[in-house]
Amino acid sequence: MEIREQLSRARQKAQARVENYRHTVVETARRTAQRAAQRALDAKTPIRIVAQASRRVNDLSHEYFSKLVTQQFRSLENVIEDGTERLSRAAEAQDFRALIAGQAKLYPASRERLGRDLRATWELAAESGRELGSIVSETYAQLIHGVKTSPVHKAPRRRKSTRARKTTKAH
Repeated sequence: MEIREQLSRARQKAQARVENYRHTVVETARRTAQRAAQRALDAKTPIRIVAQASRRVNDLSHEYFSKLVTQQFRSLENVIEDGTERLSRAAEAQDFRALIAGQAKLYPASRERLGRDLRATWELAAESGRELGSIVSETYAQLIHGVKTSPVHKAPRRRKSTRARKTTKAH
């Protein structure tokens, strides 16, 4: 066999190897791109679920922060009223003994007010925690188990105001 034929065969073999290698690279790249496209498509639903859950958590935090600020203002008003009552009683006291006795009479009402304010704040925290837990559970069920849940935003229970409760008790 001549050198030309040997070179020609070597060139053909090399060219065949290059074509085979190029074909393999292109097919691998194509399969990888198809898998990536499918994964991106598959991620669309979980991303939507997480985005909806994030929006619900955001709405919840705004709602309860607003309620917490309102509750804190009520507590502050109660502290001011309590302080005003204490100062008025102190001003009316004829002597030190009357001052101490007058202040001591105010302790049960102060303790009750403080308990009411703390209970109202705790109820807000507990309610927001329950709703947050519900959002997490529903999101988990959707993501892991594919369970379709319809997010129900629970309206918080409305408590009667202190005046309304006192009026109701009186009747």
